[in-house]
Amino acid sequence: MPRLTYEQALAESLRDRRTLGAATIARARWRWGRVAVQEQRGDISRLRLAAAALVVRDRLGLAPEERRVGVMLPPGRGGAVVNLALALGGRTSVNLNHTAGEVQIRRMAEMADLRTIVSSRLYLERLGQPALPGRVVLAEDVLGGLSKPAVVWAMLKVIALPSRWLDRARPDDVATIIFSSGTTGDPKGVQLTHRQVLANCGAMVEHVEIAPDSATLLTALPLFHSFGLVPGMWMCLCYGVRIAAHPDPLDATGIGVMAEKSGAGYMISTPTFVRSYMRRVTPEQFKLLRFSVVGAEKCPSELHAAFRAQYPNSVLLEGYGCTELAPVVAGNRPGAIREGTVGWPLPGIEVFTVDPDTLARQPDGMEGLLVARSPARMQGYLGRDDLTAAAFIHGGYNTGDVATIDPEGVITITGRLARFAKVGGEMVPLDNVEGVLRSWLAAHHPDDAVEIAVCAVPDAKRGERLLVLHAGALPISAHELLASLEGMPTLWRPRQVDFHAVEAIPVLGTGKRDLGALKRMAVLLGD
Repeated sequence: MPRLTYEQALAESLRDRRTLGAATIARARWRWGRVAVQEQRGDISRLRLAAAALVVRDRLGLAPEERRVGVMLPPGRGGAVVNLALALGGRTSVNLNHTAGEVQIRRMAEMADLRTIVSSRLYLERLGQPALPGRVVLAEDVLGGLSKPAVVWAMLKVIALPSRWLDRARPDDVATIIFSSGTTGDPKGVQLTHRQVLANCGAMVEHVEIAPDSATLLTALPLFHSFGLVPGMWMCLCYGVRIAAHPDPLDATGIGVMAEKSGAGYMISTPTFVRSYMRRVTPEQFKLLRFSVVGAEKCPSELHAAFRAQYPNSVLLEGYGCTELAPVVAGNRPGAIREGTVGWPLPGIEVFTVDPDTLARQPDGMEGLLVARSPARMQGYLGRDDLTAAAFIHGGYNTGDVATIDPEGVITITGRLARFAKVGGEMVPLDNVEGVLRSWLAAHHPDDAVEIAVCAVPDAKRGERLLVLHAGALPISAHELLASLEGMPTLWRPRQVDFHAVEAIPVLGTGKRDLGALKRMAVLLGD
């Protein structure tokens, strides 16, 4: 079949009159007894989830003018019911990142004008009782108080009434705001409409060939992570994919148990989390897993090979996305894997590169800043028209990533513009240097769990210089490890004195490396 163009996909999206709530209700009516969400504590069917959301919508005690509502819940039944309740109520969900710290949570709440945050007593206890601004509604109180007659009556409504009578949202309403981590400054609130999220959900289902109404997706990614919220929840609810949810992405043992219990055929995760799962999850527990889509950071080739060797029935499919694009842009596909790349753009997404300085569009094959045109492009940054205008170029979104696109359309991310150092006037890609060091260690010392991070710090003589931070003792000397960089230009090679042992490489709650914390750590060590 000919590939769907961006223009065709945009026109198709503009004709789509659904909302996230209406799409979920449509699935609930068809095969309503199917499980929607499975977790360790139990399951909830499609029909019961939709009915519970309708009842909860009117039990949250929200004032009519409260258009945005905070949510701090893990993936699972509670998170799905509350997010769906807000969508059906025509309100905007703001899933808050608890790992950002209390100061940033307060700032996000202030920016989004949040008066109410829905959370869970058990979840807050697990998080150490963070102080939350505004009124806090506990999911246990709301969900635990649902009467059987109220839920049964709501079930009858879901089955019998038109969706437009149950759903107060419109396709171009902002369905959710996802905040960036804000580790290097003020967080940015990415506003995504119902139409934009649905456009990305449909493209993902088609791209990786997930069978609606018969698949099970395993996820432990938090709902404040765009990958966890959209593919991990909304795609599943809107296309009838059963969610096998686990509340903690760091609990490898629990992930293995849930994988075996649910018989999940698919998983979404990050390379950092997958690496930890390989130490605890047995091949038997992952025997039905066809593939795991991993994103948020580069997936090293050695991790691909190790995963295949340990779980012969499964593969890793590296993908790529941006929260601003709701979020998936590209990915490898089952039976079509190009290791070292992030694969092909999703149907209906157009990608190209531009010159980093002039922003002029470049011919195919030339390395440059990656721009994506997608029907799922965000409405804009909350309250920051200036940042929105700067991010939108050539009718698309400037990802800030440096990439090449081959004649077949396969995308290779070569670096992040912010992850380049200027050493002696030359641009040095930190990810490339880090990748060579990590690959050499994995090939020659596979049993040593050493984490490597390469950072840049100011240098009086050369502008900047490279530092290598390592968590865990190096199995060889820095001098020997530097030999793996002999094929690189001299300016790209760190000095032996710039190797520093650290207790841990900082990681965000999303599974990405905390680049802001890494930078601060490197500056302190480099003084």
